[in-house]
Order: sequence, then structure tokens, then C-alpha cells
Amino acid sequence: MALLPITPPPGVKTNGTEYSNKNSWVESDLCRFENGFLTNIGGWQSAKQTKLVGTPIGMYAYYTNADDRVLAIGTREKVYVNFRDNWYDITPTGFVGDAQTSPLGYGAYNYNVEDYGDARSQSGLAFDTKPFSFDNFGENLIFCCGSDGKIYKWRPDSLSDGSYTPDSQGIQLANSPIGVMGILVTNERHIFAFGVQGNPRKIAWSSRETDNVWTASATNTAGDLIVSSGGSIQGGVKFGADVIVFTDVGIQKVYYAGSPFIYGIQEAGSNCRTTNMKTVATTGNFISWMGDNSFYLYDGRVQKIKSDVHDFVFENIRYDYRQASCGGHNQLFTEIWWFFPSGESAQTPNKYVIWNYIDNVWATGSLDRSVWMDQGVMNYPMACASDGSVYEHEKGTLQASADIGSAVPFARTGPIEIAQGDRLAQANQIIPDSDAVTLPGVTLSFKGKKTPLGTEEDFGSFTFDSDGYQDCRFSARQISLKVTGDRVQDFQVGNIRLEVKARGKR
Repeated sequence: MALLPITPPPGVKTNGTEYSNKNSWVESDLCRFENGFLTNIGGWQSAKQTKLVGTPIGMYAYYTNADDRVLAIGTREKVYVNFRDNWYDITPTGFVGDAQTSPLGYGAYNYNVEDYGDARSQSGLAFDTKPFSFDNFGENLIFCCGSDGKIYKWRPDSLSDGSYTPDSQGIQLANSPIGVMGILVTNERHIFAFGVQGNPRKIAWSSRETDNVWTASATNTAGDLIVSSGGSIQGGVKFGADVIVFTDVGIQKVYYAGSPFIYGIQEAGSNCRTTNMKTVATTGNFISWMGDNSFYLYDGRVQKIKSDVHDFVFENIRYDYRQASCGGHNQLFTEIWWFFPSGESAQTPNKYVIWNYIDNVWATGSLDRSVWMDQGVMNYPMACASDGSVYEHEKGTLQASADIGSAVPFARTGPIEIAQGDRLAQANQIIPDSDAVTLPGVTLSFKGKKTPLGTEEDFGSFTFDSDGYQDCRFSARQISLKVTGDRVQDFQVGNIRLEVKARGKR
């Protein structure tokens, strides 16, 4: 008898047919691949007892001068800040939320909420989501939503006397432009405004170290420029010494040029537009994002990311609602997460993929997240669900995770050939290889076929104890393995083996 290793190499592969992905993982949920091993993701816990009003679409955190953390979240209806462990609704007076600007015709909002035949005052539709952007100018929060078009600031110390009495709401920046799609603060301390005054290709910036001087003169450094491509601006992110501007055709690089022009611009990539700014994730060494049919990265030049889960994403994404997708960096595990709406009825993200960019492997799963922010100022990665729930991720076990329902961590393989030619193979014993605090930690389930298109037979599920093996008895030419993890503890799967012998058809 021979011991046959059956654990596939790390990474989920979904492109093509299942048989073309033989000896590979083809499906997973609540799992990742770390250092070459299959393991569970961390749990998540609520960071706010009550839900925010509206679907969260923007998140940002920074420190004040007194070393207090500020967490800002923008939803499709409101703007919130958590400061010194208190939550504040800082929505400016007259703020036009994204939900108010989505198509407001018949059927645009929930049934029986507003009078029949009247134009809707708000929308539950998410396919035209506008960007929400935050940054800090010193210790003041700067923010803008594309649906509203104005730039606001919120001061944690409105009296400027060290008492840290926060503003009750955001205040529009004096003299700032309107019709703005997004903002950021450059390394040189200018506030950038993207797509201003009704010109979707225009970038304007304030004079250095000011938030209220926007008209260029010989005595200041305010100015503006037009992106060199024909595309409308979607937003921008800082990358090293530059600002990378995303348009609906590609990306542009804005660089500091000094007097008299202050900033210059050049094309950095074409035919690589992002689905929306929420999918753009920065790692320090590169920027990555989700496009309409590919994933991309920029590290000085644009490259397509080879994706083993392309079909899982782009053959299932609800294209009309792709702007609801989001993504973010998870530095704890050198991963980029992307969430997207999948299925005919999905309007908000319900599926995700994880790309481990060090090992270049992927994982898949199901989870509702509308915005993600990496660990840094906050102790854990932060994310929000579409219903307004706020979570800390990679915290605790999956069993303790909020709203996890009946989901369990698992990974399933494609066909694993255990026999050749006209013969079958009979498995008599399973030699597991896993690590958990309390055995068994994982359950192994097997199914088998005689041919790739033949009838599949369920061989049942198996666990093991400290003796390190489990007797079994089944015959097939090819099998598939499903590993189901324990939600109450972490687990890790190594090299599982089967004791097999050749046998005839009878």
C-alpha cells in the first residue's frame, strides 16, 4: 500500500472547468492561505452598538495633536466621527447625501415607505454611488462627497484652546470650490480638489498651509490644472511623492514642480480604469484596484494582476451595481481584500476575494462589506457592512463574530486523481495533518467519481483524534476533498495523505 499526498498547493483557482483545476482548491469561505498553509481568517466584533444611518462608503482615521484618535465614516446619508470613544453625527446642514442623488423614480426606494406615485425623496439603489473622501489638514478633518460637491472641515478643538471641544457639524471651507468629486492633502500641504466647478477634468488646490485661499496670485501657491487625458476624474491617492489621479480611462501622475507652476501632470497608464475609488488599495510599495474585467497594480508602471479567481469575480459580479464594490489592504497578512455584489438581485457587496500579494495566491468567500480601512491608527482593520454596522476585523474567533450566522470556514478541492487508466483506487485510511489547540480542529469530507462527468458519490465526513489517523473505505478514480474548520479556534492544514491500493472495477 502507498501513502498518497492529497493536499493541493496553496491558493484557490476558479478559472475554467473544475477538471482543468484538478489538484487545486476551487472554493473557500472564511479561509486564507498564510505561509503556504490553509487556515481560517480572524473574527470580527462590533465597534458600535447601534448601526449608522445609510450604507457606509468612506472611512478614515488619524491622530490629533493630543494623540487622540479620530475615526470618520461617511455613509450615503450621513457623516459620523468617533472621537475620545464618543460617536458624533457631524452631517453638515444642507448636506446632499449620495442616497438622495441616486435615481429617484418609481421603485427607487423600499416598498410602502413613501406615498404611491410620488417622486422618491431618497434611493435604495447603489449602482451610481459617488465617492466619499477624507483627509486631515493638521488635526482638522477635511471631507467631501461627490454627491454634495462641497468641501468641509470638522475641528476636534473648535475653541483652539486645548479643551478639545469638537465642532457639532462639518463647516464648509471658506472660498473653496464646489462641484467637487474628491479631495486629499498633498505632502506639500495643499488641499487638492478633484473635478471642480462643473469641469470633471479640472484639479484645483489651495495655497500652501491654508484651507481658505483658492484663488491663484503672485503671492500664493494656489492653482489648478487639467488632466491630460479625455477622461473625467474619479479621485486620487497619494503614492510616494506623487498624487495618482484616477480617471474613467486610466491614471495620471501629478508631481510637485515648484514655482511658478507648482504642480505638473503626466499620463501614467491608460485602459486601466478602476470600478470606483473604494476599490483602490495602497500598500506603501504599490497601489492596486479592481477594474471592469481585471485587477491592476501601479508601482511606477501599470500592470495587470494575474488572477486565479477572475471567473469567480467577473463572471458573477452584477455589472450594473459594480460601483458598490470596495477593497482595502490588510497589512497583518500582506493581503488585499475586494468585495463585490454577486448574483442577479445583489445591490451591495456579498462576495469577496483575498489576494496574498507576497505568495501570489487567492481565496474566495461570502461577506457583506461596503468599505474597508487598514490597521494603523486603529488597532485592527476596520470595515462596515451595507446595513451600517461597524466592525473591527482580525479580532477574536469566528464563533464570536457578529452576524456570522451559520457560516463556517471551509475549502474545497477540484478533482484529485488517485487512480490511472482503467483501474480504480481504494482508500483504506486517512492520515490527517493539521494543527489546532483542541483536536480534531477540522473535518474532512470526501466525494468521488469514476469519470469527470460521471455520477458523484458521497463518501461521508471524517474526524480524527490524537492517534493521528482515521480508517475509511471507498473507491474511485478521482476524489474531491472538503476541509471544514472549527469556528471556536484557529486551525492550520498541512499535508493530508490517503493510504490507497489499486483495485479492479468490481
